[in-house]
Amino acid sequence: MKPIYYIKAAIVGVAALSVASCTYDPYDTDIAPVVETMTLTCDNPLVEIDENHLTSPALTFTWTGARPMSDDYMSTYKAELDVLGNSFGSKTVITSGVGFDYQYDDATGTYSATFTHEQLNNWYSDRWALPVNKNFTLEFRVLATFSGGPEFEAPEVRKVSAEVKPIQVIVFDCDEMSLKGTAIAAETEINPTLENTNVYAWKGTLTPGELQIPVKYDGMTYYLQNDDNSTTIADGQAMSVKMAETEGSWTVPTAGEYRIVINMVDRTATIYSEATDLKPLEVTFRLNGSDQYPQVTVTVNDLYAYGGGTGWGVKTLNLVQSLADPQVFVFDGENNELKTLGGDMKFCVAKAFPEIEGTYNQNNSYCFTCQLTDAGTKQNLSAELNKVFYLHGGADSETRNSYMIVPSGSNFIVFDLRNNTFLATKK
Repeated sequence: MKPIYYIKAAIVGVAALSVASCTYDPYDTDIAPVVETMTLTCDNPLVEIDENHLTSPALTFTWTGARPMSDDYMSTYKAELDVLGNSFGSKTVITSGVGFDYQYDDATGTYSATFTHEQLNNWYSDRWALPVNKNFTLEFRVLATFSGGPEFEAPEVRKVSAEVKPIQVIVFDCDEMSLKGTAIAAETEINPTLENTNVYAWKGTLTPGELQIPVKYDGMTYYLQNDDNSTTIADGQAMSVKMAETEGSWTVPTAGEYRIVINMVDRTATIYSEATDLKPLEVTFRLNGSDQYPQVTVTVNDLYAYGGGTGWGVKTLNLVQSLADPQVFVFDGENNELKTLGGDMKFCVAKAFPEIEGTYNQNNSYCFTCQLTDAGTKQNLSAELNKVFYLHGGADSETRNSYMIVPSGSNFIVFDLRNNTFLATKK
């Protein structure tokens, strides 16, 4: 057993010597750290895009050279510009040599990249598709790489940021509009009118409280409010409004039925109480325009076509009355059994008068048709597609025997009886 003891001792001794010889000594084994020399700065880290000087420099980045290498290596610089958060992705990054060029100054030994107001504005709108009127942060990155030498050399990378304020745009457009607040029972959508998609209208009950009109557009929520930030309603009057990101409202003073009309082109809001609300057209006339016939008053809620274009039979038009104005009516062929109108006709305010003794119909009624001659006599005139045609109304013989020619196939017609206009289109 004694030899075995010595063998074990020998093995232990060898192991001890092996461990002692492999002891880690950082001073003997560490690779010398790479000394990086490239620096990167932004000359103006806060910039406002100036729409009046688009071609002028807006943002400049300057960097020094990377560490010197032997002639075996070729140093290459690549600069990149992107919005913070995009991580220099392929769909958003702007790269030197493709989207812009950088310059080298022999006198100072520095490199620089300059971007104009126009470049930043174009990329902001198109390349990066950022929300309007929101400051954003740009990241600029420079990568120095070394190739051609016998060993791999780690690149140098520097990154710096800058905050940019875009051109401030007056936002006045809409993807969705609604009414909410303490003055309304529940949030309610307010829709564009049939006759004009730039005009939104609603009619309903409000109670005393605050009324908000939020507008969703391009992923953002804005609030319509008075230009002067007041909350007062100018009852029945068009109020100049703005779309603001901060919440704003109007104060509804009393309960009742209200009509709200938002004109996105004129940038106005009109809120009508019951006292100021727009009224339907009422026409008072004598049948046939003659004193020998009874006088009647008709509230116009629809029109009735009559003439050669109807085969000399009366046709109820089943017009849609506008929420924005009860004196505006729309013939929508897509949702109307008649589908289209065309030919010579006049538009009567009633087709029968059963409450009056005798047989009286649309031919005895007040009607809208073409203008009379300068001498005040009857005539027939043609309306044109997509062109405003001015109407004339009356119950006299000359008016009732004048016929306007509606363009064949007209399937969308707006009758504005407040302004006596007719506009026929094809949709």
